Amino acid sequence: MNFKIDYNLLESLVKTSQTRDLAEDPVKKTIQTGLSSSCTIYVRSGKKNWSGSGFYIGNNLVVTAGHVVPNDQTLTEIMCTFDGNKYIAATFLNSEPAIDSGVVRLEYSPTDIPPLRFGNSDAVEVGDIVAVISAPEGFHDTATVGRISNIHQSIADPNMPAWNDIIFIDADILEGSSGGMVIGVDNLVYGTVMGVTGQHADIGVGESSVCPSNKIQNMLSKLV
Repeated sequence: MNFKIDYNLLESLVKTSQTRDLAEDPVKKTIQTGLSSSCTIYVRSGKKNWSGSGFYIGNNLVVTAGHVVPNDQTLTEIMCTFDGNKYIAATFLNSEPAIDSGVVRLEYSPTDIPPLRFGNSDAVEVGDIVAVISAPEGFHDTATVGRISNIHQSIADPNMPAWNDIIFIDADILEGSSGGMVIGVDNLVYGTVMGVTGQHADIGVGESSVCPSNKIQNMLSKLV
């Protein structure tokens, strides 16, 4: 079968595919917003050191998980980095084991880092899209995406009060993600990563658990 190629038409199609606007991705825009305010936190306590995740909320304050900055009076150094290169010293401000949330104060205000705002965690619904932005195992600015998989969940253990009335998500979290933001497509933070719970949590298999933002806001409201 003989046929002719219309090279003018082919060239026109190629040019159209190269110049057309890509479909707007709201999740990508959310991630880009979160990345600009996300930080990696390095903590030293005597001869021990570890890393976690956090994010800037303004007024020199960085929110993280309580177990990243425990209130045990032994912390000797806290450093935060928003770009993986420049480090800002921080001081311990508060940590509440009952909700596994903490906050540190940067020694100066990073003028180039936009603060994030919290949303109402009581308003989230199962199925809402969220992104986790954190520093798992020290890999700065790592993002995973998922959905709210359950809300108002509790672990029946009186020795673990922080695991009462929490949020479950199906986005992947790894060691070092603790304290990382859980941000919605409206660019509001609805919680922070706590860890994984379940029968096989010791090997990283289980429910990805989140401290609701309303608990964190309540903690912040008590700061002098």
